[in-house]
Amino acid sequence: MEHSRFPFRFFLAACAAALLAACAQEPRNTEELIDPWLRERTPVNFRVESQIGAAVISNNWKDDAVGSISVSIITGGLNLSAVKVEALEFKYPESEFCPTASIGPGSTLDLSKGSAEFTVTAYNGETRTYTVSYSSFTDPLEGTYSFTPVAGILDPSNAPKSAFVVVGGWDGAIVASTVMDKWWHWADGRQPRDEDDNLLSFRLETADALTGATFGTLVNTPGEDGKYANYLYDGSIDMNSIYRLIPQGCSRWAKTGDGMIKIFDYADEAYARPLYSLALLEAGEYAYNPNDETKKFTIAHQAFARVMPGPFNVNVGDWDHDTRWFWDNLRYAVWLVKKDSDAPLADHTDYLH
Repeated sequence: MEHSRFPFRFFLAACAAALLAACAQEPRNTEELIDPWLRERTPVNFRVESQIGAAVISNNWKDDAVGSISVSIITGGLNLSAVKVEALEFKYPESEFCPTASIGPGSTLDLSKGSAEFTVTAYNGETRTYTVSYSSFTDPLEGTYSFTPVAGILDPSNAPKSAFVVVGGWDGAIVASTVMDKWWHWADGRQPRDEDDNLLSFRLETADALTGATFGTLVNTPGEDGKYANYLYDGSIDMNSIYRLIPQGCSRWAKTGDGMIKIFDYADEAYARPLYSLALLEAGEYAYNPNDETKKFTIAHQAFARVMPGPFNVNVGDWDHDTRWFWDNLRYAVWLVKKDSDAPLADHTDYLH
């Protein structure tokens, strides 16, 4: 009888030992769990001066201590060695667990070498270093332009070269010519060609991140001869308010989405009262007579053009009377130019006042 109970007692002991072994805590190779609030280091908003659109904020999933921020900025007139930080925000800024940063609104970043770094420190002391980099936000209009004088349209053999084309005339008598095709209407001291050596400099200053409208400053330098044109036709008819497409000295420009370039007085810092609008024409042949599409003038590079509102019905009854398209029924005033650089003049700011 005793012999038969021994195996059963041995079996119970073995089971107890197995249960004890199963309940014993084995060491595991895992990190201690930490409340994520204590480790929070990700900005929800970042902005610097002259920034267009929202910043792209990214964390490196391979390295929790590294992050990146990309912004698009207007660099014209901006001191890249001291770019001001306008916003750096985190979730729940009033919370005691809100992280801190080595920079803040009012601080500056040195982006002159293309990027800069700052550090965010979590509540528990962990850090993350963000690298801020930028791309330049530009407008195709920005850059420098020079004038491209051409031979006369009506009198290519004898007319002095000019970069100014006028199109006008009543219906049935539309004419295109350079202003120098009728050179005798202009005299020294009031020559349209005085502006042909000028340089135009367009610089982007700001943009509307929602609408895409762009705003900038414009400089019309006086050229090597130091002169601006005085559009005094026949010494008595003042055409300056119509023929002048780019103001003398400095002014402002805006593109608001309708395809036109609006010109403003430089003092109009709010871009509230446009003086007139210009079209930027690309190279090609342009038909100017709706009744005869063979009548064309050529733009070799680009041109700024002002479209006149009309009416175009002043019939002076004299086909030889030049004012019928120079003055009475002027339809288009066109300045022939070419773009020399995608950047404004290096001393653009010096011309602003």
